[in-house]
This record gives sequence, structure tokens and C-alpha cells, in this order.
Amino acid sequence: MGKALKRVFKIMRESDVVLELVDARFPRFSKRIEKSLKRRGVKLIIVFNKSDLIKDDKDLQIMANDYNGIIFSAKTHRGKRKLIGRLESYAKKLQKEIKVGVVGVPNVGKSKIINTLVGRKSARTSAKAGYTKGSQWVRLSPNILLVDSPGVITWSEPEEDLVLRNSLDVDRAKDPVFIALQLFNEQPHVVKVLGLTSDNEEALEEFAKKTGKLKRGGEPNIKEAARMIIRKWQKGELEETN
Repeated sequence: MGKALKRVFKIMRESDVVLELVDARFPRFSKRIEKSLKRRGVKLIIVFNKSDLIKDDKDLQIMANDYNGIIFSAKTHRGKRKLIGRLESYAKKLQKEIKVGVVGVPNVGKSKIINTLVGRKSARTSAKAGYTKGSQWVRLSPNILLVDSPGVITWSEPEEDLVLRNSLDVDRAKDPVFIALQLFNEQPHVVKVLGLTSDNEEALEEFAKKTGKLKRGGEPNIKEAARMIIRKWQKGELEETN
């Protein structure tokens, strides 16, 4: 983790602009990154990725406006033109080639966004958190270079935030039941999508019975039920449909 963090801050030192990617469903920002960039006068753009997994984005629109950020989807290419336009404008303002660092927690979609912006498979991607091992510069235009970075977890962040943003494998979580209940609380449509009749531990018992996740003696295995639900969430299978 120490080496990865050093690489991230090295990339930020070399960049004229930094894109901090956050999961649009749980938009948490890094204060450490914000303070570091502000101190050095580097432009920061918050990119709210995975917006295709949100049905009602009114609150997200307000947050994006407040932070002068961009709502984006690497899957649908939403926000692509707007982001490229903003980078081109900044390069024109500085009258030079700019380097753009792309940072964020693991599995937030950094490599996929670079691929979307460039229009070809330029950065390695994987569903596994922390796949990117080093940095690689990719040309977006004559005036813009992009660089991917390793995903870095700040361990002071709550475990439930990391898991629900798909930055930490649920199998490594200490309390999957609490995290599943947190998901129900923050994203109440999930209960409806799963066809459950409550939003507490009884819902986990119900899901365990429906999916056959039982302990010896037929007792519902709510921990495994919670893990299954969280995995579905991480894969984007629980978005609101109507």
C-alpha cells in the first residue's frame, strides 16, 4: 500500500490536472488529495462514474454542480464530450500540453474511463480491485496526456464505504451483515429489487431461505446472504429499474 500511495502522489506531482473518480452511488471524496492539489495549485475535477447504475440522479446533479464536477458513465459514454471539452479548454488556457492524472480508490473505473475517453483499449482493465500495477501515459489528443494510477485505499475510511464502492472484497469484510443493512438504508430500492418484505435482519433471513443459504439444522445463514447481496450490488445487478 505504501508503494502504491507513493506512485499516486508522484503522478499527482507530475500532473497539471487530476481527475478524481468516485462511485456515483456512494460519492465519497479524498480530503487528502484535495488538500494536496490545492496547496500546489493543480486543477481538480471530480468525475462521478457509474452514473448508469442510478435511476434518479437529481441529488447527484446538485452535488456535481456544487463541486463543478462531471457526471460520467464509462459504459454509456455519458459525460465524455463534456470532460474532453473541459480538458481541451484548460490545455488551451495554459497554452501547452497538459498531463492529466486519473486517481481514485480500487475498482472505481479509472482504466475504463481512459479507454472510453481515448476510444480504444489503451489501459488494462479488470474487475478485480487493484488490478493496475503501475502508471502508463496515454495520448488523448495532441495537447493532452492521460495517466492511470494504482487504486489506493485510505484505511481510515469506513469498511462499509469501501465495500459498497467495490473497493474492498466483501470476503475481507469483518461484518457483512452490517454492510448489507447499511446498503438497505442508503439504497432502499435494493430491498424492492430483491423482492424482500423488510429492510432489517429479517430481510437477510428471507433472502437466505430463498437462495438456500442455510446452516446445519436449516437455520438461515445471514452472513452468506449478506455477502451474496453485496456481490450483486458490486456487480451492478441491483439498480432500480422502475
